[in-house]
Amino acid sequence: MAYKIKKDPIHEIPKAQFVFWIIVRISMLICAGYSFVHGDLVMGFESVFCFIFTHLWDMFRVFGNGSFIEEVPPLSQTMLNAIIFCGIVLGSYFGLFDKISWFDNMMHIFSGLVCAVFGYDFACIIQRKKGQCAATLAAIFSIMFALSIAVGWEFYEFLMDTLHGTNLQLAKAGEETAMFDLSKYNNEYGYLGLVDTMTDMMMNAAGGLIGMIFMIILRNRKKKNK
Repeated sequence: MAYKIKKDPIHEIPKAQFVFWIIVRISMLICAGYSFVHGDLVMGFESVFCFIFTHLWDMFRVFGNGSFIEEVPPLSQTMLNAIIFCGIVLGSYFGLFDKISWFDNMMHIFSGLVCAVFGYDFACIIQRKKGQCAATLAAIFSIMFALSIAVGWEFYEFLMDTLHGTNLQLAKAGEETAMFDLSKYNNEYGYLGLVDTMTDMMMNAAGGLIGMIFMIILRNRKKKNK
């Protein structure tokens, strides 16, 4: 079969969700422009990459060429856009990561939940040609998918801290660590960084577990109603 590029089927996106997508995309462009003007290349490129990520569903449908990836629902993109907006706009540019101590944990729980929800449906989509995907397999895939994304994010933070001199993992002195009482962490920034990284992973796992249970209950109810 010849490879085909399709038109973007924006008519399939619920109007309320599509409006939200547009708001998030415009926000990312504004954030990127603001960061580059003020010399913050890290946030500038991060905003650009997030802008690209807000188009994943569109790219799936345009370049999917009839594969299973085309069956990803618009709601998955909407949830991803919600994470992007909260993390970049509210967390980074409005400073909620620094102003509210629990905001970072909330974001990791939220992202873990969203990844697990997406992972559950994604497992069912992948298996569609072989019959109905077992709930146990979909559940395991969903929690593993959420944890894999969490690991990937920690890789990103470590690489940015190592190669660009940021302090995303809170492993050294700086503005990001000013709110912490270092005496609670053996007076070691390295230990603070370890606690931050492992806490992030555990929050993602907790969110993934919640998302997995939610999807099991939701899909079982739909089966019973059929």
